[in-house]
Amino acid sequence: MEQKKAAREGLRTKSMLKILCFAGILLLFLVTRVWQLTLLPFGLHADEAGMAYDAWCLSQYGVDRYLKPWPVYLINFGGGQNALYTFVCAVLMKIFGCSIQVIRAPAVIFSFLNLFFGMKLAEKLYPGRIFMPFAVGGLITICPCFILAGRFGLESNLMLGMSTVFLYCFTSAIEQGKLLWYVLAGVTGGLLLYTYAPTYIILPFFLALTLIYLLFIRRFVLKGWLAMAVPMGILALPLILVQIVNMFDLEEFQLGCFTITKLPVYRAAEVEGFAFAKLLRELNSIFIGDGLAYNSVAGYDNLYGITILFVLLGLMKVVRTCKRRKGRFGSMEFLIVILLWFLSVFYFECHIESNVNRTNGIFFAVVVLAVEGMDGLRILVCKAAGSVRRGMEKAAGYGTAILLCAAYLFCFGRFGTYYFGGMYSEETYLLPIFELPVSEALELIAQDEELSGKVTWMTGTDIYYAISTLRDPHELRMQVDEWPDNRFENFVVGGLGPVSEEYNYIIRDGFEEYCEQLRKMGFTEVRFSKYSLFYKSEGNEDFLSCPKRGVYTPSLDAG
Repeated sequence: MEQKKAAREGLRTKSMLKILCFAGILLLFLVTRVWQLTLLPFGLHADEAGMAYDAWCLSQYGVDRYLKPWPVYLINFGGGQNALYTFVCAVLMKIFGCSIQVIRAPAVIFSFLNLFFGMKLAEKLYPGRIFMPFAVGGLITICPCFILAGRFGLESNLMLGMSTVFLYCFTSAIEQGKLLWYVLAGVTGGLLLYTYAPTYIILPFFLALTLIYLLFIRRFVLKGWLAMAVPMGILALPLILVQIVNMFDLEEFQLGCFTITKLPVYRAAEVEGFAFAKLLRELNSIFIGDGLAYNSVAGYDNLYGITILFVLLGLMKVVRTCKRRKGRFGSMEFLIVILLWFLSVFYFECHIESNVNRTNGIFFAVVVLAVEGMDGLRILVCKAAGSVRRGMEKAAGYGTAILLCAAYLFCFGRFGTYYFGGMYSEETYLLPIFELPVSEALELIAQDEELSGKVTWMTGTDIYYAISTLRDPHELRMQVDEWPDNRFENFVVGGLGPVSEEYNYIIRDGFEEYCEQLRKMGFTEVRFSKYSLFYKSEGNEDFLSCPKRGVYTPSLDAG
């Protein structure tokens, strides 16, 4: 009876610890992904703004900004843009309207999918070891590369979350042999192709490697792979047609309600031969950063510097164990499948000029290898402690785990203080390829007959005018090449013209000399978040110079 009671108490204690660990990770996730979401990063990336306006157009009119119905691969600025983020965002905009929160919501959602299915996959990797999934989840939650990718609408970053969902369904199919899991693997693998174009090569390469491995260990199921191939093939077909249209310079066409897109710029030539320099750049993109402040933060490595050692230890442990096991499928075989995914992404990235967002699909596999390396270090420490004094193994194991946890929390504390404490925004304003939506200023101009009759110059380009006004794309008639003189009716976008009392000016912070010249000339300045509206009016200036924010209902929340 006493033993049963003690066992029950032990289970209850473990359950409470699991709940506390999960609650802590979930709280950290919400803080690192949702807190200050409209302000960090500040403004909108150009691709994020293009995606957002396309998503709004699709949600309202069923066409993108170039009036193409539901393109399976969007044109964006000419070189193309992956469709899954835009389609998800369009659904959310249909329900909740257009705002910065909605624009960035898919990034947060897929970041959570990466966390949830990453921890579920870790349970398969470490059966019976309740804290190992939390080690995986903890790194996903606090490492800079995961945080930055989950906070803004760069559509290629969805590859990270979607690939983890696919790996979970795929390994479950191999483990259980059920057709339903194979079908789910086919669906998630097909959707993965819509997250980022490199998956057109990475996914088939990974499946080929895995097929060889499963034949080797005698776990290949023909019926299951056929069940996976059907939904994956159906989803892949429109994208294959896009490649055929662009490769052979054919006319675009409709496939049902979807457009098989002809791109002005076909970027297949970006994939080149293997080069050692690209390998080094890929390693730098994985572990350090790439110089783009929206992808990585200078001085704070993507996965923190100590992770490099653990990844090396994890790789050695997996390879060494792989040599000794044949004909089975268990936790180590799951690791081998994840290693094959790692190798597939890594090999492809060594054929292009990689950066952090281009290689984002590799980060979950890197975390798994790092956790495997940490476990290997713990085992070595336990063995060393046991050789010194019997009975010390358990204490040494707990001590190692506590030290590792403290080290990563210290690293996260440094990064979090810098990133969320305001220093990051101050030092990087304005991030490269970012601009500000200016909805409030445009609405104020529209409400005054005198000001709306003047030409207005604005620093933001055409896509920021479009996302700020949310006008009907049939009226804007946007083109891949900007309008002559970058002009939309009375708005000149993408720069500042000569100083004249005949013009209005919408200027983001950073053009202080120009703004000071306007102030000296007696222009009235209306301040918004990080930008100003300058105007001269012969009428009642009080209306504009003292705006009451509650009166206006901006179509896009600028933060």
